[in-house]
Amino acid sequence: MHSLKLSLLLISTIILSGCDGLAKWAYETGLGLEKSRAGLTDQTVETADGIQWHLLRSEGQLDKPVVLLIHGFGADSSNWVRFVNELEGDFHFVVPDLPGHGETTRNTELDYTMASQAQRLVTLMDTLEIPAYHVAGNSMGGAITLALAQAAPEKVLSMGLVDSAGLTRQTEDFKAILATSDSNPLIPRSPEQFHTTLKWAMEDAPYIPEFFIDIMGAKKAENAPVADKIWEDMDTDPGMSLEGTGKLVDLNQPALVLWGREDRLLGVDNVEVFLEELPHSRAVILDGIGHVPMAEAPTKSADAFRVFWREAQVDS
Repeated sequence: MHSLKLSLLLISTIILSGCDGLAKWAYETGLGLEKSRAGLTDQTVETADGIQWHLLRSEGQLDKPVVLLIHGFGADSSNWVRFVNELEGDFHFVVPDLPGHGETTRNTELDYTMASQAQRLVTLMDTLEIPAYHVAGNSMGGAITLALAQAAPEKVLSMGLVDSAGLTRQTEDFKAILATSDSNPLIPRSPEQFHTTLKWAMEDAPYIPEFFIDIMGAKKAENAPVADKIWEDMDTDPGMSLEGTGKLVDLNQPALVLWGREDRLLGVDNVEVFLEELPHSRAVILDGIGHVPMAEAPTKSADAFRVFWREAQVDS
């Protein structure tokens, strides 16, 4: 058995004693092991726009191509850890918690539109003194990737769109639940509701101990008021409805559109439209995978991006 899974199994057995403090320690220890295996360290950076960032960053490898990874709505930098582990040593990764998420500045006063988040990321990368980089984003992070490429095309070497918003063609099932329910399944308000969030997001979820899910769910529930504000800003944001606007055709960066065929939130029909509207794009579709391929299928996702980034680096 994998050493990390064995460690988690042993810790889980101890957790049966019901000690909340021990559960939180085990959660942080397990996540820390995952980060260490991926060659990532936690950093805190304050930028001139007043944002206090938490981010994960590759140790060393400053001579490697730089990749900025952007998570989706309600998520955080940890969504990318297993993906980075597959590519550790080949690239220099910068993986922030977006404002409004994780351990980065979170409040209901910020503007959370795609353009605003993209500009904050430009400021972050400038602060880190990184002049040019590949960018990949999942879901909302994909829409932010598109906004960043529009705002600072000279900095963005390539775009990775992983089950990306931007066109935001929602599935009929997801549109129906939003129209008929008082609650958004992507905004859990209790640890128990986070189980529903995971079912919507993932078709082939990786192994996660039950107490990990409970701790993550409690954190998501605590942040529900901020998540509500972010969702409201996205709902009226032109950056989430780019289909047919002609704004994508001017993006000259190479783009990889990676999608899980079983995505229950943003249907696979988004792929064809991205390929039509982005002039230098290609697609990889993963069977049996849902909305978060880099977490559900990190090896297959990493293999696709490894080839794409190497080719983009040669062309840039």
